[in-house]
This record gives sequence, structure tokens and C-alpha cells, in this order.
Amino acid sequence: MKGSFIFLIVAARPIFALWPIPRSLQAGDNLVKLSPDFQIQYAMPRPPQDLLDAVSRTIARLRSDKLQRLVVGRGESDSQRLPNAPSLTSLSLSLATTAGPVQSIMQEATKEITTRSEEYSLSVPNGGVATVVANSTLGLFRGLTTFEQLWYDDSTGVTYTYQAPVTIVNDSPAYPYRGFMLDTARNFFPVADIKRTLDAMSMVKMSQFHWHAVDSQSFPLSIPGFPQLAQKGAYSAQEIYSDSDIQDIVNYAGARGIDVLMARCFKNFSVSLPVLKQFV
Repeated sequence: MKGSFIFLIVAARPIFALWPIPRSLQAGDNLVKLSPDFQIQYAMPRPPQDLLDAVSRTIARLRSDKLQRLVVGRGESDSQRLPNAPSLTSLSLSLATTAGPVQSIMQEATKEITTRSEEYSLSVPNGGVATVVANSTLGLFRGLTTFEQLWYDDSTGVTYTYQAPVTIVNDSPAYPYRGFMLDTARNFFPVADIKRTLDAMSMVKMSQFHWHAVDSQSFPLSIPGFPQLAQKGAYSAQEIYSDSDIQDIVNYAGARGIDVLMARCFKNFSVSLPVLKQFV
């Protein structure tokens, strides 16, 4: 009986599909739908390209994901109220301070870990214009990720949130180092798989990709000036990361708010770390 009582308490709590949960979160119980002409605007001069790309990905996912609420009926009861729900017309991204040049997400994400600014504030009102305000493009990107997690589709294809108004103030990570380690020395992963992993990391605001790239089992990195390391050390000629592959992964991660840490894995291999540093 006691266990059943606890279960009922947990089940009755609101379900927020936000991960991680923001430090400060206030939400209502109103329906707000995205306008068919919804757009994301910038209150800043010359937004960096990786921020523009992040916005394009967010808009594409809002239009194509078709995620429904994880409840009985998939939120079908909401459909009856949606025709009369107010619409959110746009999201405005702005920096709290514009002192100095605006840096890219990658530049912000690869700074010394104790100096990175990921803080943001998000407001989603009962219709009209939502806002994300941050001190850096990295903070704007984190706020954009949270905004994206608020929305669902009903059976007719209307994109909406059922918890407006939403107010998040000064959300920031509890731990600056939020890492994931992938060992491609013992288990080779194609570049496309690594990118898919980075996408998943970005969606939950992880900040460090710990790439265990080489070890005694295999050496899959093609290092300029040392071609035989990969030729003789990789599992096969098809399981090698070229220098362009490595740079591609580093750039892909940085544009998603993730810094790449490449491990030195050989105790007696003195050339590995200095050479690998050119990629990170």
C-alpha cells in the first residue's frame, strides 16, 4: 500500500521533457501553438555561421520531428483546445552584452573550461514573441536547445506546448565538465556514427567529447609525417581516420557546443600528444 501511494504521487507530478532540468523553472498549464510562419530572429549584428546553422537545425526539427506527448492518448485531449490556443510567432535571440566582437559557438565552447559562459534565460509567453538572452553564443545555443525540448505535435500536425508560460532564469550547468568517452582504438566507429553521437550529446548539453582514439589494440589515426602508424597499426585500411576526418569531427563538435579531448594512450609513445594537439 505504501509503495502504491508513492507511485501515485510521482505520477501526478507534471512531466517536463527537459534534460537536464533547469536550475530555475516556472511553467504554467496553457496551450500555445507555433505559428505556421514561426521564425527565429537575432538581436545582434552579424551572427556567427555556426549559430545560424544551429537555428536552421532547430527549425527543421520543430517542423519534422512530429514528437507526441508520452502520456495515455499521446495528448489527444489537447487537440480539442488547440484551435483556440494563442500562437507563438517568433523567438528572439540576444546577447546581454555586445562588448567586443561576437564569437562563434565553437570559439566559446573550446575556451578554458572554467571561463566558458553557458548561462541563459528563456521566456515563452502565452503567445507572441519568446526570448533567449545570454552572455555568449554558447549560452544562446544552450537556450535554443531547451526551447526545442518544449514542443510536441498533435495528431493533426500542430506543434504546441502545453506548459506555457515558461520562464527560466539564469540557467547554467551544475558541472562545467560534462563528458562522454568513446573508445575507437578497440572498437572503430565510422565518422557518421561519431557525428550522431555528438548530436545526441549536444541535445542534452554535454560539453566534452573524450576521444580515446589510439591504444595498443589499434592506431586508426593518419598522422601527417608518420603514415606508417596507421598503415601498420589500424585494424584495416578502411578503419582509419584521415587528418580531414579528425578536423571535421572537431569542427562538428565545436559547432554543437562540445570540446574534443583526445587522449594520450601510450605510456612510452612520446610523439603522440604533441602531434595530436594540432587537431584540437
